[in-house]
Amino acid sequence: MTSMRGDIVNRVKRLPKPSLAAEALQPVFEAVSNSLHAVEDAFGDQYQQKGKITVTITNPRSPDDIEITVDDNGVGLEPARFEAFCTTDTDYKISRGGKGVGRLLWLDAFDSVKVVSIYRDRGTLFRRSFTFRLEAQDQITEEQTEAVSGASNTGTAITFKRLRGTAYRDKFPSQPATIIKHFGSHFFADFIMGRSPTVIVDIDANATSFPEEIQNLRVEDRGVATIESQEFGTLSLASFVCDKAASANFDGLHQMHLVANGRTVTTRKIDGLIGIGRFGDNGDNVYHGCVTGDFLDERVNQERTQFNFDESIVVEIVRECSDHVRANAIHEEITQFDNQRLGTMQEFMQEYPSFAFEEAQDLLAKTPKNAVKPEQFAQALIPIRIRRDKERNDTIQKIVSQLRGNGDVSANFAESVRKAADEIRAEEQRQLTEYVLRRKTVLDVMEVLTRRIREREDGSQDFHLEETLHQFICPMKLRGDDPSKVERSDHDLWIIDERLTFTKYFASDVPFTQIVDGETSTKRPDLLIYDRLYGLGAEGEDPLKRVMLVEFKHPGRKDYDERYSPMSQISEYITKLQKGEILDFRGGRVRVADDCIFYCYVVADIVGKLEIHTNGWRTTSNGRGRIQELSGKFRGIIEIIEWADLLGDARLRNHAFVSAAGLRYDRNL
Repeated sequence: MTSMRGDIVNRVKRLPKPSLAAEALQPVFEAVSNSLHAVEDAFGDQYQQKGKITVTITNPRSPDDIEITVDDNGVGLEPARFEAFCTTDTDYKISRGGKGVGRLLWLDAFDSVKVVSIYRDRGTLFRRSFTFRLEAQDQITEEQTEAVSGASNTGTAITFKRLRGTAYRDKFPSQPATIIKHFGSHFFADFIMGRSPTVIVDIDANATSFPEEIQNLRVEDRGVATIESQEFGTLSLASFVCDKAASANFDGLHQMHLVANGRTVTTRKIDGLIGIGRFGDNGDNVYHGCVTGDFLDERVNQERTQFNFDESIVVEIVRECSDHVRANAIHEEITQFDNQRLGTMQEFMQEYPSFAFEEAQDLLAKTPKNAVKPEQFAQALIPIRIRRDKERNDTIQKIVSQLRGNGDVSANFAESVRKAADEIRAEEQRQLTEYVLRRKTVLDVMEVLTRRIREREDGSQDFHLEETLHQFICPMKLRGDDPSKVERSDHDLWIIDERLTFTKYFASDVPFTQIVDGETSTKRPDLLIYDRLYGLGAEGEDPLKRVMLVEFKHPGRKDYDERYSPMSQISEYITKLQKGEILDFRGGRVRVADDCIFYCYVVADIVGKLEIHTNGWRTTSNGRGRIQELSGKFRGIIEIIEWADLLGDARLRNHAFVSAAGLRYDRNL
């Protein structure tokens, strides 16, 4: 029997234990790596055509019954190789990146390891077999070496049985698809670059052939480029365009594989660095790059699972290589993609002019390379816009301080003032333009909604559409003076009256029980809007002098009750308001003055019974609306506005902003 030299048991105990499925497969990967070297040594330049490695896995779901055999037709364990096998931390394969610890991982992962190898020594074939075990002494037992006849091929078969240790039992993958996925990922560089012989992975009699499994996904070889890096020396980058399925088992679309000593050590997605999504005629292609170099070979750990440098170094290498990919390997696709992004950026600037503080190309350079949506542009540009605003405000403050001081005013002071004023004017114009465009969108949607509701012919009640119409003007079932609802209480009351643009004192579709103290009626005025004096956080105490009531009737409505009268409905609402005291959201009371003026609006199409009921009212200047003054104890007016007039008047008012924003006149704004 033969003993290995060194404290093998403690050496194995100190090996890192797996925390991921790929790490649990590392002992098997090490056996396959040994086979790759043995096959290359056996066949030289023809190893890809003549070499063959078979990995047979049975019972992967059972840690106690699992059996894995790695069989190759390489040179076998000839004397020099066997001597290296018996020496820990050997430098036998150091030129290939071998660290001499792969077989120690076998002892860490499996209870049973048996080796059978046929090799040629001085023209004679020998068969060497032994059991490899984790013991303080005699790790290699049952050793036999004998000459064989009738055999013509060399090769080695290693059989592993039974997983040992909680970490390997918990993390070793049990699903065949997962095992195949990790095989493809770990040896991706060998497989995609055609540096591998045939590798068959057979799991419970279902075989997968590499490198065909990976090379079938290769669409185009974009060549190998040399990158001279000041920090990392000479790096070699092999670029491939692959089918999207090549990235199915990776995080992200496009991948950069960092390879050391022929093995993929780590892979990073580079979607954000090259920007482009899937490309090609059908949008089915992705990019894969394999990076090699002495810098990587010299700094990989002994298991070839991690590099011995900080993650920031990985990030920088990947960034340098990705810049080269954009400029060279997929330059044509990137150019087309960037042109599309530029068009999207220009559309974004038209829709959101407040972001148009630089040329589109310059703004695009300030966004992530994979930003393609307006919200992604905005996310990247908002901090820049904030910094610009701050810098502009700081400049203005310096100008003010200079004017207030007693010091001399510089000769270029007037130019500084003019420049600051121009920047303020340009920013105001951009924001006003965005405000105008937003208003136009609101009016466009409302116009479509009113037409849809008005043109119903089947008499159906699309209440959700009516609610949507109401919601566009003002959110429902809330009070605007409740700070807890500040986000929901954004409104477009300017559609009714421009003076209401910034009002916060309103109740929308809220029952009188929540508006008036002591009221029991559950009726809901569509909109109740009232004035309050407020400033510096102090609410006024004076009674309300003005109140606005708005009632919405769905467009085209004709089926009013025979007894319905807009005057009666409004009078009922006003009576309830004057009988009690309005409650704010905190429960405080707001009195209504005896001489309060009520501005009451009914937004409706004046057709059917409503037309009959209001034929005696005065008409508005356009002859379509109706006006009636309140009388008796009430002061104010009721005006019936047709939906078309409401939207038309709002559009006319919007034209004033169009002019102020310096936009070309467009009747649709």
